[in-house]
Parts: sequence; structure tokens; C-alpha cells
Amino acid sequence: MAPYLRQLKPGLWIFASALISACLWHSPQVKAASRQIHIVTQDFAPLQWDNNGKPDGYVADFMLAVVDRVRERLPVSVGSFDFLPWKRAMLTAQLEPNVLFFSLSRTQEREDKFEWLGEVSPYGQYFYQLESRPAIAVDRIEDLMSLKLRIGVQDGGNLHSYLEQLGFGGNGNLVPITDYHQGIEMLYLGRLDLVPLTAFLAEASACRMGYDGALLKPVVFIEALAQPLWAVFSKESDPELVEAFRQEMAVLRENGFFDKTFAEIRDSWQKLACGR
Repeated sequence: MAPYLRQLKPGLWIFASALISACLWHSPQVKAASRQIHIVTQDFAPLQWDNNGKPDGYVADFMLAVVDRVRERLPVSVGSFDFLPWKRAMLTAQLEPNVLFFSLSRTQEREDKFEWLGEVSPYGQYFYQLESRPAIAVDRIEDLMSLKLRIGVQDGGNLHSYLEQLGFGGNGNLVPITDYHQGIEMLYLGRLDLVPLTAFLAEASACRMGYDGALLKPVVFIEALAQPLWAVFSKESDPELVEAFRQEMAVLRENGFFDKTFAEIRDSWQKLACGR
């Protein structure tokens, strides 16, 4: 203990100790440590994917650009950038503070579970079948229920919950899949009749896996879930950090950075995937 502290009366010593602790807590070094963030997401090209150990994609690029801008205002470091299965990524973002998570739909069920930052991607899915199979002709999602079809659905995802609410699942027509890669593979191998895919990515996604993307045929649009995807922070995250991310995301949208990044990566990804 410092000599000058030994000379203080007990009450003053407690006050001085508390004052010193408060000063240390608000020092730049402690603030920097308290503002380490952890990024979690699911591999979903071309939005975000693990490109030989490095994050790639238009959402990943956008969010990392946001991190760089926030660093100019606050001492922020990225402790990790992990590509996880959907359920694990979601759970991590619900249980730990200062977790940045993207790209997910904003639903009523999720509204109070996260700090919502801003939109990161358009999103709209169709159920696809293979053109080489007997045509599936329906006007509404509900019309699929009476047909004996094997429908691939990401386990625990937003679509899974929606279909169960409509009454699907009781007759065993929902087949859990890990992600769209597995869904495409099972569709082309004849193990699924329908698989949900993002409209502007479907053909290229199949081509990148070595399949003929031209065989994909849209059957019905999943209108109820056609809404933008978002980035979020976990609850209990640093409020100053949350607000800084919201502001910098808005700036990069307003100055055209997001639109430029989205168009460049989407177009090049599609051309490279299918060779045209």
C-alpha cells in the first residue's frame, strides 16, 4: 500500500480506494479490453463465407468496414470471427455480451433477444424443384401440405418455425438440413423434392457445387418471410458500442459503399460460379 494511503482514516481510505478503482476502470486500457467484440455468423455465400480461413462476402466486407470506422471513435478489437452452424451462432449471440451476429431476419419472436443494428442484405426465397422432375404446381405455400413431398428446411431456422405454424411437419414432410449446401446436394441426389433458396443466388449456388444450376425451377415464393436480413449485437453489449455501429452502418449505406460492395461481389460470384 502506498505510504500516503496508510495515513488516511478508515473511512477516507475506503473512499480513496473507490475513487482510484473508478479512475482505473475508466482508463483507456480497461476500456479497450472491455470493447473486444466477437463476430459469429453462418457460412452463406456470397453474403459471408470462410474463404480459405479469411472472411469474405459482401456482408462480411460491409461489417468489417463498419468495424474500421468505429475504431476511429472507440477502442475496439475483434477477438474472433467464427463461422458456426446456425443454432450455435444464434445461441452464442444470446448468451454472451459484445457478440456481433449477422445475417438474420428480424421477427417478432427475436425482437427482444438482440440489439438490432441495421439491414445488411435483401432477402427473398422460393421453394425450388429440379426441372427434370414432375412439375409441382401450387399457388400458395399451404397448398404443398396436401402433397407427399420431401421439403428441406434448415433446422431451427425462421422458415422451419413458419412452416410448423402453418401445420407442416406432422406428416413428416419436413426434412431438417444443416444449410443450403446440404439442401442442394440432397435435391440433386433425389433425396428432396423441394429446397428453399435465395432468389438471386440459387443458380450460382448450385453451379459452385458442381451441379447444373439451370435445372433449378422456382415453384412458389415464400412471401411471408421476404424481408431484409440484419446485423445485431447480443443483449448486455456495451451501449456506446451498439450506438456507434448503428451510426456507422447508416453512414456506409448513405454514401453508397454498401450498394457498390453488394453489386460487385454478387455479380462476380454469379459469373464465376456458372461460367457466364
